[in-house]
Amino acid sequence: MCEFQMEDDSIHNMSQARGCPSLPSLPNSSKEEPSELYQIVMRHSQYPPILQSTSWTQAAPFKEQRHHRSPCDSIGNNFSLQAQDLKICKLHGKRRAHNSSVDSTVPCILSNSPNFCLRQSSFCSSASSRRVASPKDFLTPRSPPLTPDQQLHIIRSHEEKMRSTETEPSKKDLERYLYYITTGVPTSVLAPQPPQQMKNIMSLLPPVREAADTSVHIRDTSVHIQKMMEDLQEEVKRDYIFSLKKSIVDYILMDPSECQRLSISSIPRPFPRRVIRGAMPWASSYREAHRLLSENLFTVNHIMFLLQDTWLNSFSSLRFVQLEDLPSSSFPFPPCEFEELIQRQCQTTRDELMNKWLPHCASLFVTFKELWLPFVPRSEREASVSVHNFFSCVAALMSGQLRSLVIRSLQDLLLFFTIYQEGNDFGEVFDEMRYVQPQVLLIKLEVEEPRIVFRPSFQECWELIHRAFMEIIKSAEKLLRVECNLFPEINNLYLRTVSPHESLVKDIINKAKDIFHKNTVGPKKYLNVYTKYNSLLDNKAKQDITAFLEEKHSLEGFTKKIEGINHLWREIALLRITAPLSMFCLYAGKLNEDLCDYAEKLKDMISKPSRLKMSHMCVVLFQAGRYWQTQISQYLSPNTSYILQL
Repeated sequence: MCEFQMEDDSIHNMSQARGCPSLPSLPNSSKEEPSELYQIVMRHSQYPPILQSTSWTQAAPFKEQRHHRSPCDSIGNNFSLQAQDLKICKLHGKRRAHNSSVDSTVPCILSNSPNFCLRQSSFCSSASSRRVASPKDFLTPRSPPLTPDQQLHIIRSHEEKMRSTETEPSKKDLERYLYYITTGVPTSVLAPQPPQQMKNIMSLLPPVREAADTSVHIRDTSVHIQKMMEDLQEEVKRDYIFSLKKSIVDYILMDPSECQRLSISSIPRPFPRRVIRGAMPWASSYREAHRLLSENLFTVNHIMFLLQDTWLNSFSSLRFVQLEDLPSSSFPFPPCEFEELIQRQCQTTRDELMNKWLPHCASLFVTFKELWLPFVPRSEREASVSVHNFFSCVAALMSGQLRSLVIRSLQDLLLFFTIYQEGNDFGEVFDEMRYVQPQVLLIKLEVEEPRIVFRPSFQECWELIHRAFMEIIKSAEKLLRVECNLFPEINNLYLRTVSPHESLVKDIINKAKDIFHKNTVGPKKYLNVYTKYNSLLDNKAKQDITAFLEEKHSLEGFTKKIEGINHLWREIALLRITAPLSMFCLYAGKLNEDLCDYAEKLKDMISKPSRLKMSHMCVVLFQAGRYWQTQISQYLSPNTSYILQL
């Protein structure tokens, strides 16, 4: 079998690149299986072998078979193609002559070089004793270090030179190149991955606790991390095998003759790596920065990951204000009820943070105490800087989480008011079907002679909305840090939250204020509906009635005046009780009742004198009737006097 494989590699190596004809295909009538020799020749005619199938060493290039080189002569000879055919056995006889020539030529080279100044005394002594001049025997001028721009210019020049000598690989080249990486180099010839390499990689990952020792949530997380680590190990093994195969193929293709034999004219070149050395020494500053970060920055500690995972999975959806959960039937709110609702929701979220979030975070420190106990000093003499810095990083992380909750709550409340950003300027005529969205606040219209006012006023409404934003910020204050739960003697450390003076808060409040002002235009315009009834409020109607009563009028005049007041009363009674105006809902029921009362008083002013006048006329008529009855009774007989009594 070994002889057959040698024959396979040497005799039957026919490739299309050499122009050798391949064997004809079998006739269709033949039912016999192709011979093994035929299959080898057909396979090698399309993809010539790149490695020897039998050799004393693993992964030996196929081209070394015809040279009969020793392993020492063949290893690495592609890196210097000009010295590819040199053999080590031919170098032993020239070593002594080479050393003597170096001893005699070094002083001459140094003396003729413009960059070196040779000392005369050292040169004379070296000529007599046949000693090579040492670096101390001549002075070297100090050249300034290259700047980053100069280094980058040299690197780019080299890249341009290499790019000019190379061509882009064709589709066929890429196909054959990938074939030799995946199939041409068998996995059996590769060196196994060192076990220590995988151990070093795994040591960089955070430790994973056993699933049985933790809670349900952390147990699920541990199982997920374990599965992810297994996938990473498989990925490392695949990348290791692929990189070794690619390195072998790239090394063999460094020989132009092999590229021609394998029909690969060009291969893809890796992205150039540009490494620029700093002009100034930075090692000391790097070590100092590394030391400071190691002592003060603990963001890569596994406890930080657990805190962040807890927040994202259980508490990131919390909000201090959740107005979207309210039923639409609750709108609009009286101002006092709206403020109570905001306070109640903020207090509920604060209680959840204090009773669930902070205790759960403290329990993580108890469960994973091995992650932070090494920072605690073992004695009072040792400095406790590390543990203080560690808990400061924890407080910074939790403060950031708390800040995100406050900011998102402020943004949600602003988003709630954003649906009213179009305002409520309805133009000339009010259309109650224009603003169909639920209104937030209920404002009453009341009489404050001699004008109509809003209760509460717009200034009071804005102060209420401003207090709603401030209530969110206030609810996140005075939350204890996690070390206060771990160490009872610490009780005055709090998490940082959002300040009302921050620009972010001011921007949110200013946007809400702009929306509020846009919604104050409509209510002011709606008061124009009551313009025709201003005479009831400024006593002009009362003065008009007084002037009317001072004049003499007939009963028809009184009746006409009363009918006019009744018509005014009916108009007021038919006015809208509520007027929806985007953010606000105006309640005019009390205002309409007061205006109707004013109209009733005017009617009473007219009705009272008219009733007195009617009573006086009745008395006069009665007296006149009695007089004429007496006069007529004198001329009638006693038998007919009873008619007058009727």
